Amino acid sequence: MTQANTTRSVKDWHRKTWHDKTEMPGTNLFRVEILHRYEGVIEGEGSIQYLIAENKNLTGGTIALEKVTGSVDGKSGSFVFQQIGTFDHGKLKMTLTVLPGSGTDQLKGLRGQATLDSDLHQEVYTIPFDYTFEEAE
Repeated sequence: MTQANTTRSVKDWHRKTWHDKTEMPGTNLFRVEILHRYEGVIEGEGSIQYLIAENKNLTGGTIALEKVTGSVDGKSGSFVFQQIGTFDHGKLKMTLTVLPGSGTDQLKGLRGQATLDSDLHQEVYTIPFDYTFEEAE
């Protein structure tokens, strides 16, 4: 595995209600669509769909799928990040995993994972990305 940093910044986002608050008092369920810009070992754009459960005390969890289009270490194509995370009083812990078999073009065989441990709602997130390229089948 190779480890290299990449940064991710938000270009655009939209929040949408997923379920009415009256169904689960104290917990907000919503969906967020975000367009990310990646720079570093990953270069390109990501389009992500988050499902988020947020409690009134600012704790909660999120799951997401993100299609990333661009390049990794100079190889071009696209792949999907599966993301699972929790947040607690402004702190985010999230694992990003390259969905096996999702790589296209020169990114076929891409495997990788990153752990994000940071404050919520930053303009730019630094992500240490561990990755390798296996032979495509």
